[in-house]
Amino acid sequence: MAKYKTLIDVFDTSFELFAERLALRYRDENEVFHELKYRELQEEVQALATAIVSLGIKEKAHIGLIADVSHEWLLCNLAIQYAHCVDVPRGTDSTVDELGYILSHSDSELCFVRNSETLEKIEKGLAKKKHKIRYFVLLEKPKTKKKDSKVLNLVELLEKGRKLIEANSKEYKEFLKRKANVKGDDLCTIIYTSGTTGEPKGVMLLHRNFASQLNILPAILKPQAGDRGLTLLPPWHVFGRISEYMFLATGCSITYTSIKHISEDLRHIRPHYVPAVPRIWEGVYNKILANVKKQGKEKIFNLFKNIAILYGRQLNRLRGWERLFVRRNPLGELLLRILSFLLLIVLFLPKKVGDILVFRKILAATGGELKASISGGGALPPYIDEFFMAIGIRILEGYGLTETSPVLAVRRPEKIVPGTVGPLIEGTEGKVIDAEGKDVTGIPDAKGTLWVRGPQVMSGYYKNPKKTKEVLTDDGWFNTGDLVKITITGEISIVGRSKDTIVLIGGENVEPVPIEEKLKESPYIDQVMCVGQDQKAIGALIVPNEEELRLYCQAHNIPGNSLADWVDHPKVRELIQGEIRRLISLENGFKAFERVATFRLLSQPFRPGIELNNTLKVRRHVVSEMYADLIKDMYK
Repeated sequence: MAKYKTLIDVFDTSFELFAERLALRYRDENEVFHELKYRELQEEVQALATAIVSLGIKEKAHIGLIADVSHEWLLCNLAIQYAHCVDVPRGTDSTVDELGYILSHSDSELCFVRNSETLEKIEKGLAKKKHKIRYFVLLEKPKTKKKDSKVLNLVELLEKGRKLIEANSKEYKEFLKRKANVKGDDLCTIIYTSGTTGEPKGVMLLHRNFASQLNILPAILKPQAGDRGLTLLPPWHVFGRISEYMFLATGCSITYTSIKHISEDLRHIRPHYVPAVPRIWEGVYNKILANVKKQGKEKIFNLFKNIAILYGRQLNRLRGWERLFVRRNPLGELLLRILSFLLLIVLFLPKKVGDILVFRKILAATGGELKASISGGGALPPYIDEFFMAIGIRILEGYGLTETSPVLAVRRPEKIVPGTVGPLIEGTEGKVIDAEGKDVTGIPDAKGTLWVRGPQVMSGYYKNPKKTKEVLTDDGWFNTGDLVKITITGEISIVGRSKDTIVLIGGENVEPVPIEEKLKESPYIDQVMCVGQDQKAIGALIVPNEEELRLYCQAHNIPGNSLADWVDHPKVRELIQGEIRRLISLENGFKAFERVATFRLLSQPFRPGIELNNTLKVRRHVVSEMYADLIKDMYK
């Protein structure tokens, strides 16, 4: 039987069990660390929830939360839940129009805002709408006294709440009554998907959706009370949010970090768990390669890297940790296992030398106590996955969507199958439907769209029954829109996105993601998006890696100081053309119609909030519109 039914159940339990344990560690504006125990966090949550009640905000009211990763975000989020209200979160890098749309469409009455700059954006966005917000609460410390009585401050509101609790006021009694009223079927949050297509949709998640995740995930990922979590994920995105919830549900501490401080914090905090999107791991990998090149040790590094990866592949085969969609014949399996065993013997000493001379330093840079990183919010590129696994860093890649609270599947620490996101979690049903609408679940090597049903699936899109009906059936099956294949041992491998599929004029269906991920293995390619709908062949928009290209241009006497100076140079185009041919080849498993026949180099990287959504996935429709003329020119 489920232990938790609501988020209130979850956090009341943690506040009682772990009262004197460390809950949060965060930097102030002077970059000095502060700490909060669970008991202190509980006091602040109760004070802020009581203050929300005092503002005349009714039960089940919708409250905006426009802020980024910080302890204040968590505090406000929990206070909204404890006041029996509904949070509507979003990041500060959202556009004026997005903020105006989200806060008006969600009928938000109150809005917590990171700073005055974000408040100005919101006010501009709302000026185009008829909707009015009753109060804004700034999370930053006040610099000057605000004249506008509608603009409050978090520090003042917390103090007001504390006084109301001390006085045993009617507002405090109302807060206690509301907290007791929260039920599993109550709406918890409306999260507007940043999406890669179309207008944001408001995903409605209930208390029982999140509670179901917190009943299951700790048993899979195995965090222990006192473990240290390190995060820089945006918590308004559901992956970042569930990570923080899981840490607090299990008595762990959360340290909030940033790109600027992550290297330092890994060494000093020595975290046990680091949730991260794939882009962060790509950045770590590229930084390792850059340091190796700078030290002139590229050849020896690559030698030991290749040995470690080859060793890891043999070990995975003997463990049964392979991504297989069809069973091998018994004799072939036996011969491969014998070969793997012999290779392990041959590679054992070189692998250990590589561990000591090369990879020990990388592991030390993580703090040396990392149990696992949890990866989500996008597909982990195979070369990143294989490299970190080979050197001893376990990345537990998971899979899910905002609409599923989010986790549907995740790798198990005791069985990490590369190229997969693990099996479905307990209580979740899945089926695979092919392009003709036929159920191909259980058929070896079959590919199709994954449909799921379980306690984590959303109740629908806010004020959008039409869109809800497109993806959610009356009996609870949700269409993920992701193309998958299931391994013989039940792990899910994501092979594409139904809506991303490019159909060439000859009728061939091409999944762009594997091509894009393979191209990003080139040190000279940073970002890429494939195009070619209704064309004869695949094309690509490519953003080169500026630092690597700078070194290449210096070595080949190509003038210039930036991408804008280099992208049209014949030698640079020849370099990228060579990388495309090397990577997208028959030898690497690509079919003839999947080859990239034409490309254009871009001088400006894809940016979060514009070409990328907030989990750094390419917003294909935006890029296609922005570069429509370039794409058209590509196919002349």
